[in-house]
Amino acid sequence: MLHITAIEKAKKKGYHLFVEDEYALTVSAEILAETGLRTGQEITPQRLDEIRLLCDRRRARERALYLLESRSHSEKELFDKLCRNVDEAVAAEITAKMVDLGLVDDESYARRWASMLFREKKYGPRRIRQSLMQKGFDRLLIDTVLEEMREEYSPEDTDEQLQAIIARKYARYLEDDDPKNRSRVINGLLRLGYDYEQIRTALRNYCEE
Repeated sequence: MLHITAIEKAKKKGYHLFVEDEYALTVSAEILAETGLRTGQEITPQRLDEIRLLCDRRRARERALYLLESRSHSEKELFDKLCRNVDEAVAAEITAKMVDLGLVDDESYARRWASMLFREKKYGPRRIRQSLMQKGFDRLLIDTVLEEMREEYSPEDTDEQLQAIIARKYARYLEDDDPKNRSRVINGLLRLGYDYEQIRTALRNYCEE
C-alpha cells in the first residue's frame, strides 16, 4: 500500500499529488474533490492508475470541446490533436463521444468544406479531393461528396467560374497570344485542381467572348 505524502497547489491550475514523496500526477480541483484525496491517505497503485485515467479523460474532453468551439473538425483531425496530450485509447474514446453528441459529423463537415472550397477558394475537383484527404475524411465519403458536387454544379457552372478566374487573375497573359503566357495560365488553373479539358473549354470561351 502506498501513501499520499503531499498535495500541493500547482502554479497555473490544479494540484500536484505526491506519493511516497515522489510526484505522481496533477489533478484538477474537481477531481480532487470528487475522489476525496487527502494527505496521509493510503492508495493502491491500481487506484492511482484509475485516477490518472480519470484525469486524462477529463483533460481530453475539455480539450475536445475547446477545439470544436473554435471550428469544426473531422474525426481524424480531432483524434490526432487529442493524441498530443493523451494516449490513443483515451483520444479514441473522447472522439467517439463527440461523435455521439453530434459535435463531430464528418458527412456534414465534408460537404460544407467542399462547397466552400469550390465557391470561395475557387478550387477544382482534384484540389478539393486533396484538401478533403488532408483532413482525414474517409475515401468513400470523399467520392460521394465529389459526385454530389458534380450533380449540383453543372459544367456550365464550372466554365463560368473558370472564366471569372481567368478574367480576374490571368487576362493580361492572354492579350498577346504568347504560347508561354498561355501555358502559364493553364498551369495556374491546373494547380487550382481543374482538369485540362475544363481549362481548354474555359479558355476558348473566354477568348471568343
